Amino acid sequence: MYIPDLKYTFYGPIVLSAIIIGIVVACLLMAKAGAAKGTCFYTALLTFVMIIMVSFMTSIALNKDIRNIGFVGAGGALGLILGAVTSALIHRDHITESIAAWITSAPLMYGLSKIACHIAGCCNGIPYVGTLAVTYEAKNHGSYFPVQLTETVCFIFIFIIGLILYLKLEDKTKAAIITLFLSGITKVGLEFLRESHIGQTISNYQILVLCITFAGAAAIRYISRISAGQTQSQG
Repeated sequence: MYIPDLKYTFYGPIVLSAIIIGIVVACLLMAKAGAAKGTCFYTALLTFVMIIMVSFMTSIALNKDIRNIGFVGAGGALGLILGAVTSALIHRDHITESIAAWITSAPLMYGLSKIACHIAGCCNGIPYVGTLAVTYEAKNHGSYFPVQLTETVCFIFIFIIGLILYLKLEDKTKAAIITLFLSGITKVGLEFLRESHIGQTISNYQILVLCITFAGAAAIRYISRISAGQTQSQG
């Protein structure tokens, strides 16, 4: 695959479209669970802002340069969790189902957003010559492993698994935690296929992803117990 040095890569519109598609899916799942339209709208609004802001803040923290702000997947995931959890605690409308809906849609957002990275060439895989190798004109015609497209395929597959679990399992917490761990482990593993990872055993970014994964799972479990306790007391 040959990627020319494009003057405009559509990076922003592709990432924004990926987030919006994920938001629509999350809202549909919330509505299916019985959440009110107002809850869906305000959750979507808050979570969208949190995804963008936390992603940019993470980008600045990692790059230590405000001039090179980009969309960081781990930051976006953290923002999504913070936004969904905060909104669920504010509205208290199908708390567990609402949070699980957003966790389920997260891999779809991330997977689709990596198409933008593939076209822009802002990051690339390890040097590689073989089937599906990507050659970037802007990188002196270097040939690399198609790590971005691999992420797209893997995370869309994780989304499908998560969606099936969300629809089939009565306990939405299990569906959310399984999806979260599949996403975290996959992301950590795929980092080894990036050129930027060469020479490292484990990167700060991988540690960040693992921290978000475990913290997110703990938060989901804790909030689901609170929700279950409130339901029992009301009953």
